[in-house]
Amino acid sequence: MNTSSCKTHIPSNSMAERHNWRLIPNASGIENAPLLVVSHGFGTDHRSWRLLLPELLHHYDVGVYDLAGAGSNGAQSFEPDRHTLINAYADDLLDLLNEQEISRCQILCHSVSGMVAFIAASKSPSLFERIFTIAASPRYLDDDGYRGGFSQADLDGLFAAMEGNFEAWANGFAPLIVGESFPAFIREFTSGLLQMPAPIALQTAKFIFQSDFRNLLTDITVPTVLIQPNSDLAVPIDVGRYLHEKLAKSDLHILDSTGHMPHLTAPYAVLHHLRPYFPR
Repeated sequence: MNTSSCKTHIPSNSMAERHNWRLIPNASGIENAPLLVVSHGFGTDHRSWRLLLPELLHHYDVGVYDLAGAGSNGAQSFEPDRHTLINAYADDLLDLLNEQEISRCQILCHSVSGMVAFIAASKSPSLFERIFTIAASPRYLDDDGYRGGFSQADLDGLFAAMEGNFEAWANGFAPLIVGESFPAFIREFTSGLLQMPAPIALQTAKFIFQSDFRNLLTDITVPTVLIQPNSDLAVPIDVGRYLHEKLAKSDLHILDSTGHMPHLTAPYAVLHHLRPYFPR
């Protein structure tokens, strides 16, 4: 698709409106620039990409959107009877890109959105030229011979804490995920969690943390760039290595960073590993 022809008018109740889709033209005046879609993780929204955007926009037109349940339209975009698996997020992404008449793009994903992109790519492999993931995981739960980062007891305790006192849980969870050294981003992540209605956050957390997409990986033929923090409570470094082993076409980049959100806490390090793949 020629991204310069992307629709600027967003009809009421369209996928674009529901998911806060915006197409940001590149800052370099490049005609027919490649399109990079950015897809955020749980507890954040499209604004979490803001520190990478200035450099990304030198090379790409960038499409931003919010996952169901996130952002200012989160309560309207989340359908409790349909959003019961990560697969529904992938269907949302495919429907959104189809609505925008996008037939070819690259996608940069954080956390759960990595599996969103892989599911979408398994259904429509020609849509994606390349997939970039940051701290993605096909399974968060430990298994025989697989270290996902959490035991079932860990997850049961997490869900019980969310149900018991959602605000207290968010205030305790955020420092563990972001990293104690980043108080401003801890506050931002806490605010993002608390922006979600508690029932939506709990339902989403359950189907994310209990998911298992390991069997999907061998079906992915799209070239993938894996960016993995070397100290991430939510996604251990072993998960990055597992993805690299199972994906047919992947490059693995290990970040010397702490926490699950390096695009916020270590943006220059993330950009360093992205730059070799930017269009010339």
